[in-house]
Amino acid sequence: IGLKYIVAGALILFFSLCWLFDWLWAKTYDVCVVSVSDEAPRADSSVRVEIVVRVTHFGKPSAGHDIYALPTAGSMVAYMTVTDEDGYATVVYTPYTETAFTPARDVTVTIRDQSNSVIWEINAATSVTLRLQPKSGEA
Repeated sequence: IGLKYIVAGALILFFSLCWLFDWLWAKTYDVCVVSVSDEAPRADSSVRVEIVVRVTHFGKPSAGHDIYALPTAGSMVAYMTVTDEDGYATVVYTPYTETAFTPARDVTVTIRDQSNSVIWEINAATSVTLRLQPKSGEA
């Protein structure tokens, strides 16, 4: 019986150390928003908002990293993109169209680097909040 607990404890310790390593490794990456074409767009699906991010590792550009963007409302033109040789990537957000049932509100777009994990899926990430304005232009 004691051997089972020792093996189970060793496995838990091993996986915990692997998780800790990946968490610390993710902290060495930086995902930052460089620019947003419109931080207060209209709540209209014909509008496009370009968000440029840069990924660095120990301050150096991270080329070829998969970037995933997920908004709390609305959609992305493409949810995945890849950083260029300078670590830059552009994601394009499309707001939802305001209706009587879905008024304009703040939307958070979470952007994460999905290429920085080694063992566990622990991603470096950032987010940007867009303050959607009523479609009619009334604020």
